[in-house]
Amino acid sequence: MGYSVEEYLASLLDWWDAVLLTARCPHCHGLYRRHQTRDRAAWDDCDHAQRLLVLRVRCSVCDRTQTVLPDFLTPYRRYRTPVREAVVTGEEAAKPCDERTVRRWQCAFATAVPLAVHAVTSWLLTEVFTLSRQDQRLLTGKQRGLAGLRWLRELAQQRGRAPAASGLFGWINREFGQHQAWYV
Repeated sequence: MGYSVEEYLASLLDWWDAVLLTARCPHCHGLYRRHQTRDRAAWDDCDHAQRLLVLRVRCSVCDRTQTVLPDFLTPYRRYRTPVREAVVTGEEAAKPCDERTVRRWQCAFATAVPLAVHAVTSWLLTEVFTLSRQDQRLLTGKQRGLAGLRWLRELAQQRGRAPAASGLFGWINREFGQHQAWYV
């Protein structure tokens, strides 16, 4: 649903229509109907937040509601996913927020990475495709940390199972976060 704020805003109604046509309730697999919209902030730094409308949908069978977030937002997180990813991976020199927040992000990331590596490895081995012997050895070996997660994403991209434009956090959260009870 858009890898950037600009892309999301440019085709907002198209994204919403696509969700209503294709998405199914994870609890009962019923169809969604539009329920309402909600105002959501997407923070770039401590001083600048962009206000967005996000779609709320309701299942026509079990009546549960969900908020449909674009790829650059993570549930329960204020800052956009690319900003958090750049800070945690050390790609951004200037910190967009205070040091306590950065330490909290790094601690949460260190906790979530082994879970993400395990989830992606299991998914690749059981569901996706046949692998070369070298890839199988690497997958069942000790792929740990950020480097292991990046390697797993590249492997999935080679097989067409990971979108090239999304960031590492966005891909992990979208593919595996909703099935587990964690988000990177």
